[in-house]
Amino acid sequence: MEKLKLTSLEEAIMLAIVHQPRYGQDIVEVVSAASQGEYQIGCGTLYPALKRLSQRGFIQAHKRQENLAVRNGHSRCYYEVTTVGRDMLLRIESIRDQIKSQSQIHEALT
Repeated sequence: MEKLKLTSLEEAIMLAIVHQPRYGQDIVEVVSAASQGEYQIGCGTLYPALKRLSQRGFIQAHKRQENLAVRNGHSRCYYEVTTVGRDMLLRIESIRDQIKSQSQIHEALT
């Protein structure tokens, strides 16, 4: 089983694409909007993180041949979370819930 080793950047990227495939700039915009502009991702940070996530099997990339005239003949790469990636996000969420629960129990006892 893959160890729970996601950076906050990697988790933010995965959360941005968990419900729909997105291309790089779209991921940047979703993360920025969700964080109200506090979390800005540059291309020099985004693409290495996407590569790491892909190598670990958490996401996969697909090239789409849409709007080629607008994009001067270049296809756009869309990223989506794999089943392995979804399982990882669920495990992280479960651990967070357990920690919150334990914290609430501790607070109630003190």
